[in-house]
This record gives sequence, structure tokens and C-alpha cells, in this order.
Amino acid sequence: MDVEVKVEGELGAITLSALQEILGNLNRLLKGMGQGEDWSLTGLDEGSALVAVRPLDRRDADVGRRLLSVVQGLEDRPEIPPFEDETTVRRLADLIGLVGRRGVAGLRLRTDLQAEWAGATTLTPAVRLHALQALNVKVRSRSTFRGRLDKVNLRSKTPQFSLYNEARKLALRCNTTDDEVIDQVKHHVGEVVVAKGDLSRNARNQPIHLRVDRLRVADTPHRQVSVTNWAGAAPFWTEGMSSVEFVRRQRRAGTGEGDE
Repeated sequence: MDVEVKVEGELGAITLSALQEILGNLNRLLKGMGQGEDWSLTGLDEGSALVAVRPLDRRDADVGRRLLSVVQGLEDRPEIPPFEDETTVRRLADLIGLVGRRGVAGLRLRTDLQAEWAGATTLTPAVRLHALQALNVKVRSRSTFRGRLDKVNLRSKTPQFSLYNEARKLALRCNTTDDEVIDQVKHHVGEVVVAKGDLSRNARNQPIHLRVDRLRVADTPHRQVSVTNWAGAAPFWTEGMSSVEFVRRQRRAGTGEGDE
């Protein structure tokens, strides 16, 4: 699905640097929402600053539709939309940030190239305000998050990845500096994991970001766990004994029995 963006403003007033920044922000936004592949330029109308782009990766065909949904959701409320993470919301805010500056009077977005521009989605300052409010951290606490590990970027200054919890319709961007966690991330892309660390939440109690210091593969119906796997799972609580031996001793204590 193609995406078309109209940069509104007087010809001669829109600066080249503004157009360049809009294209850069749009590129980062679309690539981040998809598989990370480039989008190709399919149309450029200099008379109206009209840019049309198309994904090179077929798996990104629905990104345009999702982007419209994100904008419409943020028009209504300052919440991170379902299945999107802080990166998408932040990049959208960056894209809209040029409205009212350097000759840019407005930005419009459409995916139906045959539709009239009058019915296109407008990227308003109100959408940006709600996006920034959704990213504003109100609470930080130690917490865990369960989700499918994807969108790994270990080349960034601080290694990053995302966790997707389909049941809760949540996507959470994470980062880590822990070498053991980084090694786990490398080997478990696509698997359901449980991450623990410092979790940031917004005013709507939505998770925004997790700084991870522990990570393990989640136990699922397809992943059988034996008693041996559980033995000693909580050594501090069981005083170093296996779970089986700990339960046995507790039962003896309850019946008055002691160790031989």
C-alpha cells in the first residue's frame, strides 16, 4: 500500500531543509513500523510538495493503514495505540514537529491515492501533543513483562529490542547493557520471553519502556518443564534445597516428624 504525504505551505516559503527533515522522519517512521526495509519513491510533485512512497518489502503492505490508525487514535486520546511502541509514537511526533516552522503550514496523509485530499488525515499539533503526553513518564518501578521478542537492534549505542504481548495488545520497547541479556536476545528472537527490569509507565498506566537486566525464555504449553527443571528454582527461599526436598521437610515439620 502506497503512502502519500502532502506538505502544505506557500511555494517559495517551504525550505529545502524542512522538506529533507520531513522525508527523513517519514522514512524512519515507516521503516520502524515495518520490517526495517527501505521504501521507494513512487511520486514527487514539486508543484504541491507531494511525496508518494511504497514499501519494497511486501510484508510492510499494511504499514500505511496502521499509520493512519495510529494518527486517528492519538487524535482522540494521549495513549500509545494497540500493538505500537514508544518508537512509533516518538517518530510521529518528530514528523509533525515541523508544522508551523520553516514554511510548513500543515501535513496531510492518505493511502488511497484516488481519494480527494479534502478527506485525507491531517497531522495536527493536537496529535503531536497527545503523542508527547503518552510518552511522558509518570511512574518507574521494578517489574516484569512477557512477550514475543522481535525488532532487535544490537548495533545501537544501547542494544534495543521489542516485546509483543498479543493477548494484552501491547508492544514494549526495551534496552539493555547486560552482556548476559544481550546473549539471550541473540539466541531467542521470535520466542516468547519474560524480561525483568526498570519499567516506565505513563499517566494512563501504559508501559512505555523497560530497561532490562534479566531475561528468560517463557514456559509455554509447547515447552515442557520437569520437576528437575524446577529443583532449586528459588534457592534463597528454600535455603539451597531442591523444591522436592524443601516440600518434604515442610510436611515433616507439619506432622511433627524430624530428619533422621
